[in-house]
Amino acid sequence: MPQLNIPYSHTISTGEQCRETDRRTIEEFGIDGFTLMETAGMQAAYFIGENEDRGATGLYFCGKGNNGGDALVIARYLAIQQNHTCHVCFPAGSGDLTVDAHRNLELLLKLKTQNLSIHIYESDNEISELSPDYIIDGLLGTGLTSNLRSPFDATVGLINSQKSRIYALDIPTGLHSDTGELMPEAIRADYTLSFGALKPGFYLDQGPDTTGTIHHFNLSFPAHCRETFAELVSVELAHWLPPIKRKAEHKYSDRLLYIVAGSEGLTGAAIMAAASGWKTGVGAVVLISPKGLLEIYEKNLPDIIKSPVGKSGDTSFRDQHAKETAKILDQKKGVLLIGPGLGREKSTFSFVKQLLANFNGPVVIDADALQVLPDLDKPDKANWIITPHPGEAAHLSGTAFERAYDRLTWAAGYASKKNVTVVSKGNPTFIGTPDGNNYLTGYDTRIFARAGFGDVLAGAIAGNLAICKNSELSIIRALLDGYIKATRLIHQEEKPLEPKDLL
Repeated sequence: MPQLNIPYSHTISTGEQCRETDRRTIEEFGIDGFTLMETAGMQAAYFIGENEDRGATGLYFCGKGNNGGDALVIARYLAIQQNHTCHVCFPAGSGDLTVDAHRNLELLLKLKTQNLSIHIYESDNEISELSPDYIIDGLLGTGLTSNLRSPFDATVGLINSQKSRIYALDIPTGLHSDTGELMPEAIRADYTLSFGALKPGFYLDQGPDTTGTIHHFNLSFPAHCRETFAELVSVELAHWLPPIKRKAEHKYSDRLLYIVAGSEGLTGAAIMAAASGWKTGVGAVVLISPKGLLEIYEKNLPDIIKSPVGKSGDTSFRDQHAKETAKILDQKKGVLLIGPGLGREKSTFSFVKQLLANFNGPVVIDADALQVLPDLDKPDKANWIITPHPGEAAHLSGTAFERAYDRLTWAAGYASKKNVTVVSKGNPTFIGTPDGNNYLTGYDTRIFARAGFGDVLAGAIAGNLAICKNSELSIIRALLDGYIKATRLIHQEEKPLEPKDLL
């Protein structure tokens, strides 16, 4: 599958992956840790210097590790170049620093002889009277996996009580870098300056409440040394991705989109999915439906081709409809979307199993059709994209997810094990692929939680796939295009968003 050439600024890595990337860059490639620290601190200092006035006062909280070393580099640059007054506090003392952090403390101390305003404190008891313009959180990095201990728990509370702007280095202290959990409290940053890679915890659970505005700073990690969990799907990414454009001169020269959806009382789902698929610009949409529902679709979907199956009294799919439906699908190659509004009758599930077991083309499996997957294996030549919401994902996994991170890791594992692409809907939405090119939305997807939005998304993914043949691009474009349009509408009309607004 073609790579999407996503920039390093959108790389997401777990805490362990970040440490492994550091290790490999230092030990295998030969860029030493001091140089990496200098690069990180220099970039952060430039950013902070652009945000803060010349001559500003900063309060720097430093731990004993490399996170504290980054803060010391920043203090050095801003003291020299911006004439900042730098108050540097070591809540746990300045003894036993890492080698690179200690070296940067020595450099900072040398500047005290150059008439620069640099002050060092060995505990936070000494800084209670300070009123800084900004605060630097260089206490703890991505290695925190247990609750904060003394004295850092008290320091986090002290920092959060200040009215100063807060810059967290790499990650806010107290936030779990992988899961987004608070340990049990975290610094509430105005800015998080993330070095080398973004962290999953920024976008999960309480992460968005603590990070503020996130800025990524690339480090000189060779590509072969980078360890990656996922790529970030952001609005900015829309400018990097190739567009999806239909170039066909005839409606059948693009692959078709077939939709198997709907049942009595649930025809709205089929209508939403079909309208959404048609809107992508696909050559043609063929809605396969029980014959008893044809009149509804004729009234509501004038642009869509209808292929009814069964008898005039049939209002849901039954196992006897499988052969008739398969004959329609065999007429011309196309993408199949199956699931919206199918209902959960036993006979319908039997119909779905027969259809999926014998269809070797690309399929988007959504909503009710997902219920049959535990009893079904994907045909070798088929390309499946499944789109479960959290409840459906829990059904497929056999257990409820206590954390968003658990849902994400399940999706990545399921995609690899079952050789399918998983679009795990929720906040955030996670895309797991068979080859490990995984993606995570970095924006608030809760606006799509109302009924009907899943049908619109499924139709958009399937329509895009019929045109461009690339699963990853089809999904990401559908997610981004929907979000960009939704936020524009919300801003313009200031009313609750409805699924039909995206059609």
